[in-house]
Amino acid sequence: MDIAIVGRHTKVTEDMRTTIFEKMEKVEEVAPRVTRAEVHVVHERNPHLSGNRERVEITLHGPRGILRAEADADDRLVALDRAQARILEQLRKRRERHAKRHNHKPSLHEVVAADLASVESAPSAPDPDPIESVQEWEGAPEGATREVAIDDTPIVIRSKTHTGSPMSVSEAIDQMELVGHDFYLFHDAESNLPSAVYRRRGWTYGVIHLETNSAEVTV
Repeated sequence: MDIAIVGRHTKVTEDMRTTIFEKMEKVEEVAPRVTRAEVHVVHERNPHLSGNRERVEITLHGPRGILRAEADADDRLVALDRAQARILEQLRKRRERHAKRHNHKPSLHEVVAADLASVESAPSAPDPDPIESVQEWEGAPEGATREVAIDDTPIVIRSKTHTGSPMSVSEAIDQMELVGHDFYLFHDAESNLPSAVYRRRGWTYGVIHLETNSAEVTV
């Protein structure tokens, strides 16, 4: 996250800059997708506002838009603490709103359990001719979707093949959020490896890269 510190009607000391960077580290932990933070330290020259003569404004820029918070105090460190607390509260509320949109979506475990329950409750039919291990879905593009039966069990794996261009991790996260899934499979443009991004607890994400090591065969 890029951090820009600007002083208006005042000079921002090195100690103040160090404190601001420390405060922004906490913000970055909560919002790792924020790309830029602007912190304005303002000294109010109006004598009638001497009780609130120091103001700190924090503006965050990220893929979900802009968040802004500010606070006044007689001491600029107090104003910084208040502004940071307010921006963190906004991030918390945004995260909660995002989580509520996904609360009613079934988890992967629930989907698998429901599929197995529907298979077990279906009436039994006479054994047909032995099926092939791979079958094409009717109407699907050739080779795009396959159904794989596991041995003699009622479990069937549906396999789909998609085409896509290499992309960055941040682009994959945006695609995952766009489709509303908890994970997204993609080809990482930077590492040139098949990869998957996934949603972790809280407002964070993870990425898994798959690197194939050729096994050495000794004779």
